Amino acid sequence: MVLASINDRQLIDQLEEGKIIRRFVDDQWICVTKNDNKVYSFKDKCPHARASFFRGSCEDGKVVCPVHHFGFDLNTGRGHGLYLENYPVILHEDQYLIGFEKNIFGF
Repeated sequence: MVLASINDRQLIDQLEEGKIIRRFVDDQWICVTKNDNKVYSFKDKCPHARASFFRGSCEDGKVVCPVHHFGFDLNTGRGHGLYLENYPVILHEDQYLIGFEKNIFGF
């Protein structure tokens, strides 16, 4: 697992519950949101509609696609028979770290 840092500590700390922000981390777009004061991160592409979640919403522990309004669980990524790729987030030494899986080729 690779840990990629998000240097926007203050931005994430002040992020409103349910609001989604987007960042370019480790060569890909990811979204970050807060739900029940916990920070979540996930791929910025709906597995069904391929739409950006940036204009979506976060409600009741789910991120909702702005195109088809499908909801995906923030903890498991599951929703509507599909799976949204999500990433663990930890606060370590004053920065948020996001974990990405690497394949056997190292990327």
